[in-house]
Amino acid sequence: EGYFSHLFKEQTGINFTDYLERIRMDRATELLKDKDLSVNEIAEMVGYNSAQSFRRAFKRLCGVNPTALREN
Repeated sequence: EGYFSHLFKEQTGINFTDYLERIRMDRATELLKDKDLSVNEIAEMVGYNSAQSFRRAFKRLCGVNPTALREN
């Protein structure tokens, strides 16, 4: 695990966990367009065990909470 993380950062310039989080948020942004899915369902679909953790991470990375993005 440590070797992979080191190699990934060396090759890409970013941490694997940061990369994975960005991928999850990009997918969540797409899923939020589907009004039939709840934020809790989307959080689970993109790999979060806790909807609250998802909401915090989404706001930190995207600047708004998932519900506010959906309303725009």
